[in-house]
Amino acid sequence: MDIFAQLGINTTAGIQFVFFAIALIFLSKVVFGPYAHALEERERRTKGGEDLALEYQNKSVELQTEYEVKTRDLNSQMKSIIDAAKSQATKDYESAVSKARAEADKLVQDNRNSITSAVATAAGELKSQTNSVAMAITSKLLGK
Repeated sequence: MDIFAQLGINTTAGIQFVFFAIALIFLSKVVFGPYAHALEERERRTKGGEDLALEYQNKSVELQTEYEVKTRDLNSQMKSIIDAAKSQATKDYESAVSKARAEADKLVQDNRNSITSAVATAAGELKSQTNSVAMAITSKLLGK
């Protein structure tokens, strides 16, 4: 005990140590033990949850990949349908334009022929009437 006195440790420190040891044993049995047991139980339960979460994550990645593949397929199908429709519309447009041009050319040619024949007829009538008009002018000038 002299050693404790020389170190400045009295009996109060011993009593405090005993109380600390008793409190530590009590807390270990009453608080820390059940807490450790609950922690182990929680880890055991979440272990399966982690596996399940990983499985769901892998499944979601697979579904996303499948969705992307299907989306690409649908986009390519839509593009081919749109391209076919554009091609058909272009063909129809070309056909309609060429038909309209042919009709316009035919109408122009018919009108030219009609005008040419009308001019020829008018020229023929003028030639036939030139003598009578010349005679009428001459008779008017001469006063007959």
